[in-house]
Amino acid sequence: MTRASRTKLLTFASVMALLPALAFTGGTGPAIAADTSARDDAASCKALAGQTMAGGVTITAADYNATGTTVERAKVTVPFCRIAGFAAPTSDSHVGFEIWLPPASSWNGKYQQEGSGGSVGSIGTGSMVEPLEAGYATLATDNGHVTNDEAPDGGSEQGWGVGHPEKLIDFAYRAVHVSAVAAQAIVDKYYGHKAAESYFVGCSTGGRQALVEATRYPDDFNGILAGAPAWHWTNQMTNAIWNTQAAYKDPSAITEQSVAILHKAVMDKCDALDGVKDGVISDPRRCTFDPKTIECKAGQTAECLTPVQVDAAERIYSGSHRSDGTRIFQGYARGSELNWTHIWAGKFSGGSAWDFWKQSVSQDKDEAYGSAFDFDKDTDKMLTSKIGNETYSDAYNAKTDLSAFKAHGGKLIQYHGWADQQISPYASVDYYNKTVSKLSKADRDSFYRLYMLPGIYHCAGGPGVGNIGDSSPAVSHDPEHDLVEAIDTWVTKNKAPAALIGSHLDDNKKVDRTRPLCPYPQEAKYKGAGDINDAKSFVCRAPGKLPTGPM
Repeated sequence: MTRASRTKLLTFASVMALLPALAFTGGTGPAIAADTSARDDAASCKALAGQTMAGGVTITAADYNATGTTVERAKVTVPFCRIAGFAAPTSDSHVGFEIWLPPASSWNGKYQQEGSGGSVGSIGTGSMVEPLEAGYATLATDNGHVTNDEAPDGGSEQGWGVGHPEKLIDFAYRAVHVSAVAAQAIVDKYYGHKAAESYFVGCSTGGRQALVEATRYPDDFNGILAGAPAWHWTNQMTNAIWNTQAAYKDPSAITEQSVAILHKAVMDKCDALDGVKDGVISDPRRCTFDPKTIECKAGQTAECLTPVQVDAAERIYSGSHRSDGTRIFQGYARGSELNWTHIWAGKFSGGSAWDFWKQSVSQDKDEAYGSAFDFDKDTDKMLTSKIGNETYSDAYNAKTDLSAFKAHGGKLIQYHGWADQQISPYASVDYYNKTVSKLSKADRDSFYRLYMLPGIYHCAGGPGVGNIGDSSPAVSHDPEHDLVEAIDTWVTKNKAPAALIGSHLDDNKKVDRTRPLCPYPQEAKYKGAGDINDAKSFVCRAPGKLPTGPM
């Protein structure tokens, strides 16, 4: 998922002078219990400008907005201290960030860091508004590089990495970490103490960043929310190239018309398999629809697929393989077809994949879209080429050992849409299975939840019930309806989430459907009576035996 391009200390003595007026309470309530009327937030903010800190951190700007403001296209309605800065962990690093700090009197004592999308090198200030208005100190980073807005491939371009291995490492894992460390120091400077709890929230690349943080830097965050994580990035880049092959060879392979025909046939066969005909496939592993069944027969031209369109669908469903049949990446779920044209067809298709292959791995600034790719030899190069002392797969792929994060007391919620067209939902199930295979059920349940969202596209959207916070605004800010509130409640009150209540909004932004979202491997089952658009008509149950799918 790409987002539009976005931009990016009280002295110790002055902080100490304020401490008698401050009383930190922790927990979920306001951090400031004592009278803070004597505190000048504007002066405290401006005092941070120009300061340098450990780790090569420099504060380049600090401005107090007393009545809110508009940052690019994002309207902020509350006062805050807006800080821009950068971290330079190496001589070739420049990790830009912005951190927004609410007034001391309205700070909730917590810190929330926002993840990024795609390969974008810009600061996602739009994602910072909601946490700020909820009372969080919040930060977003540019991941250590700046996207070339003039490039025709937009946020996918990675020319910034050619000849700059440290910038590639920053994007792979280091930028999020050094930003988190800088944020805690700045929070400490501004408020006089560090945040009681720290959270990371992200989807897509942000989901990968979340899992990388949990496994590489397990002490950075108390709670992590990982949506649709691109967790084995290098394998996924290979798979994205695989998915674009058909349309590059023949543009008719994936068209708006062909995916509409295919999707209708899938839904006709599989919609009711979960006991409810509602435009949503509860678990696509039950759906074994074969696109060959709608291949055009002699003389047929309507409501059918040509041979090249059937081949394109089979490739996407099956996932990438080597010539000996060894899987490189999981296939995509039936039910995801309607958005294929947006990601797997067109001149610059495949998201970040082609630029990652050509510019980051091959270190060549020239475009490679649609060029030849050997899924044996070039896959090996993608996975095993070195960046610093690591292979690209070691640097970019998240590990599956969460034991240190668990030992730290961390809590992790992961979610993924079953109809995701960009990152296979089977990848999240695979990550979960690899992780929990090393744990007892009690250990797993003490810190980790996975929620699979029927009918939800990449991070958000779709006919399913996806308005649960993070990428889709929650309809109610409580632990049952909002993922961020759920992770906060789990961390601060040790109250683990059970079933969430997801909502779908109509064109007028009114709720027209609710349904339980069950902790995996459970799924919502219709009770057999009641309104199918009401969560009360469903119950969470084990799925039973499932067919062997593209896992």
